Amino acid sequence: MSDKRKLILACAEQLLLAEGDSAFSMQTIADKVGISKGAIYLHFKSKDELLLAVFESQTADLLDKIRAILESDKLTPIAKLKQQIRFQHEDLQQYQAMFQLLLQEESLSFSNNLIMFYQEFRLTWLTLQEGFLLENYGEQVRPWKTDLAMTLDGIIANYLSLPVIEGIDFDTEKLVNWVVSCMDSICTALPNQALLPVLTEQDFPSQKEIEAKKRQLHEQKIQQAFIQLQEKSQKLKLTPQKREIVDHTIALLEAQLQSKNPDTVLIRALIAGLRDYRGLNTQRQLLAERLNVEAV
Repeated sequence: MSDKRKLILACAEQLLLAEGDSAFSMQTIADKVGISKGAIYLHFKSKDELLLAVFESQTADLLDKIRAILESDKLTPIAKLKQQIRFQHEDLQQYQAMFQLLLQEESLSFSNNLIMFYQEFRLTWLTLQEGFLLENYGEQVRPWKTDLAMTLDGIIANYLSLPVIEGIDFDTEKLVNWVVSCMDSICTALPNQALLPVLTEQDFPSQKEIEAKKRQLHEQKIQQAFIQLQEKSQKLKLTPQKREIVDHTIALLEAQLQSKNPDTVLIRALIAGLRDYRGLNTQRQLLAERLNVEAV
């Protein structure tokens, strides 16, 4: 990720956390970064793409904190379960603006990227919840681990929505004790009942399937960026010698992008070789961004 992209993303996150979704606009972010609005589109093609990057950054931080609780060797299993419920109530307030945006249908178009982001986040989140439950209630509840994780998450999520939507707050420890008591009752009784699971992990896309779809979409983005560069290069007014150089560079780039084993160093050098053609600057930077190489 380029330094400029990191700066835009950091400012977008700060704006969302400090002023909420109503202040979140490309122009406001551009003003805070100190660049033109058009310059943002070199790194994020739309507001949706920038918001998605913010969501990915914030949820990664959230998951790391929950994972740290689950993997702690200083807490007992029941203490871990209580601590993660406590964390969700007390510390998730900093993510309130993000959740408000996700709850507003008009805020985002539900692109394939957003759907996959949600699927991946949900899969990781449910896996963590299953971990807390299996540590506390053992292998006897494993057949129902997905249903139990959904139940645990559903109870907590409904309570957490109240401050965001209704402005209603409540005592954290009361919530912790209530949720743990509910899960104790369910998990104690469940092995003695002849209940079939409603859902299992097979009902959800696997991490491997999600990653495959993400790679496919990313490859499509790279191809789109290359086509833009290729089309723009054809419109340049060049001397015959320079035309031959540009066309040859574009052809080599295309060959590398189609290769099963592309040479990253060569790709970087080819993109850098187009820097003297100012008319291609926007397109070559976009391609470099998509390929995660520096556009020197």
